[in-house]
Amino acid sequence: MPSKITVPELGESVTEATVGRWLRQPGDTVTTGDPLVELETEKVTMELVAEVTGTLESIVKPEGETVGIGDLLGIIGTEE
Repeated sequence: MPSKITVPELGESVTEATVGRWLRQPGDTVTTGDPLVELETEKVTMELVAEVTGTLESIVKPEGETVGIGDLLGIIGTEE
């Protein structure tokens, strides 16, 4: 069952970020807790980690794209 990678709450009064760098590529196996992507705001750069173990199936938002809270960044395929 696919698991969505989405933009989390970014902090008080921060509503958007830029996709800084993907640390994994489609086809890569990921384990829960593995860093996936860096999001950059005016104040901080944050790493999003995998919430499930599986394979990164797709990247929806490429590096350099502006994203908002809840936007879909990518999909992790799982065996469950």
